Amino acid sequence: MARRRADLWSEDFYWAVDPRVVTAGAQQAPPGWTMTPKRQRVEDFDLWCVTGGRGAVKVDGRWTGFAAGDLLAIKPGQRYQQERADTADPFRLYFAHVLPFGSDPRRLSAALSRDWPLRMSMAHQPRLGPLFAELFDTFAARPEGHELRLKALMLEILEVVFAALRRHGGRRPPPAYAKFLRARDYVVRWNRRDLSLDEVAEHADLSASYLSALFKRYLGCSPMQYRTRVRLRNAKRLLARGMTVTEAAEEAGFHSLHYFSRTFRRHHGQTPSAFADSCRRK
Repeated sequence: MARRRADLWSEDFYWAVDPRVVTAGAQQAPPGWTMTPKRQRVEDFDLWCVTGGRGAVKVDGRWTGFAAGDLLAIKPGQRYQQERADTADPFRLYFAHVLPFGSDPRRLSAALSRDWPLRMSMAHQPRLGPLFAELFDTFAARPEGHELRLKALMLEILEVVFAALRRHGGRRPPPAYAKFLRARDYVVRWNRRDLSLDEVAEHADLSASYLSALFKRYLGCSPMQYRTRVRLRNAKRLLARGMTVTEAAEEAGFHSLHYFSRTFRRHHGQTPSAFADSCRRK
């Protein structure tokens, strides 16, 4: 048992992660709602990101309460039976069914299930909710390239979860993965600069080719594509706060308004101005 648990967080484990999102959705329960009982055996990892309210879920005959900031994981082989919402403050959540290791995940899925509790408090991880929200939006809208985007978003979600699970077990990430995180954080911090691949690789103490392979593996894109993704995410936040398209593009690091608008539409399926309009109170 001890050896299997050590193998779970090895470099081989991270290279085996190849998530497939089966479905994604959102749920807002009415006050005091109770679901009709069922005995459904789960075949994948059923993840719930609770964004508000309170409730409880019955799995394998046992009730577990949850509240805003919690992440629930109903795992393969468990029986999902019932759920209920608080009378005064009913829950709101995003959910996703995911196969973390592709089509033949049994050994690693079983090991991961042992380390992953049903309920984890993730209130200290504010980026998790927006990632689930974007996963749901991408799954619902199905823009061009959505399958790759779903995989990249789920990789980011799993990164947050795996880090929490490692901390809980007193484990550290393997060296190459730690260097990848260093590179990823460097891109996020300096995303408005005209970074080069060689600069990011040097900061992480990796070769440019290996760094690119790590980004493709863990985020589904190159380091420079990830920089663009970070800029777009920042631009969406600025547009939602009321900035003009021109102001948001410049503040997010885009030097060309035409390129910003074209890239935004390709990634999000709508123009920046249409997105900004959707964020305004009607």
